[in-house]
Amino acid sequence: MISNPIQAAIEWMHSQQTASVDRLERWCNQNSWSMDVPRLQQMADLLCTDFRSFGVSFDQIPLGPMRLLDDAGQWYAPSTGPALLWHHQPDARQRILLMIHYDTVYPVIGSTTADRCVRHGDRLLGPGTADAKGGIAVIAMAVEAGLRFGLFANLGVSILLNPDEEIGSTASEPLMRTLAPQFDAALVFEPTLPDGKLVAARKGSGGFAFVVRGRSAHAGRNPEHGRNAIVHLSRLVVKLAELHDPAGGVLLNVGKITGGGPLNRVPDYASVHLNVRVTDTDAMQKIESMLETIRDQFTGDGYEVELNGMLHSPPKCSNEPLRAMQARVAQAASVVGRSIDWQDTGGACDGCKLAAMNLPNIDTMGITGDKLHSSEEYCVPATLVPAAATVLTFFSEQRRRVSVLYEIAFL
Repeated sequence: MISNPIQAAIEWMHSQQTASVDRLERWCNQNSWSMDVPRLQQMADLLCTDFRSFGVSFDQIPLGPMRLLDDAGQWYAPSTGPALLWHHQPDARQRILLMIHYDTVYPVIGSTTADRCVRHGDRLLGPGTADAKGGIAVIAMAVEAGLRFGLFANLGVSILLNPDEEIGSTASEPLMRTLAPQFDAALVFEPTLPDGKLVAARKGSGGFAFVVRGRSAHAGRNPEHGRNAIVHLSRLVVKLAELHDPAGGVLLNVGKITGGGPLNRVPDYASVHLNVRVTDTDAMQKIESMLETIRDQFTGDGYEVELNGMLHSPPKCSNEPLRAMQARVAQAASVVGRSIDWQDTGGACDGCKLAAMNLPNIDTMGITGDKLHSSEEYCVPATLVPAAATVLTFFSEQRRRVSVLYEIAFL
């Protein structure tokens, strides 16, 4: 049964639907590609202004450099935008972290509709509409309603928006690690699956690169003096493909190969980039060991082989804290008329990192949409209010649990 304050909040949220979608459209029309620091800053400033209008004043937290692999398979450290952080009642007995990213996957590509937000029937199309500015819209609606109707009594609520999730969150992970022990639970606002299901367990994910250095020589005069890096890498890639083992919990995708030069020269350089996804920590340790073994096997006889990379998102496995969170979210959703089903997925997100930091979380609390990371990405604005209402009823359940536990403690 919905309490009177929550019912009033939900009715108010329905009255704000049009304004909220207008705001989301404005956010999506502000490019925030993960590698474009000036536009990330513009997006951060826009969010700060809009959230400040209903009482949320973000601190802009400078982050250290990211740690990424370049096209040559070498580490480099580009800058990123600020994280946005807000705390409400940080001394409360129960604290919940609301988190999502504000970066998106596409750079500015001109004035075509592919990088602009447009409305089409019951959908809003454009980069970030679902992943994950639609999630920010859910946070904004729920928090504004919670503040307006006094729904945060005895509950600490914090918001963290980070600028680098789409490329691994390597700059924001230290901040997450600092914050995670301060909270009892987290809600992460990635979009639901297209059919409205929420994600339970996730595979871990990582990126790796092998770099092969051989020896150049004239392709006609003395090719036998050379060491062909492309040929050597080709043999290595065949071994990598053998590691793909879905039944054993390992997905390996060879995604990019570079190397070579003039055709009259034996190539002395080649590299391959691959993505690895694993079901559990045992598979994670196993695949890292196997990659190192392949590196060692192919080093020698005039070839140097370098392996770089890491599993940047650990697997999020089903366990008792996660199942308890699922039950509470499903109960909260049922109060507002939603029936929640669950599905495991191979996609990674910051919920994986938080779970590895022992912070239980549900990571698909955002809007419903599909075609993520494509020019056809869309969200369904009609799912905005139900998603925000679920957050409010979850807050109500958390407050009730705190009150009961507090009373028991003093019996």
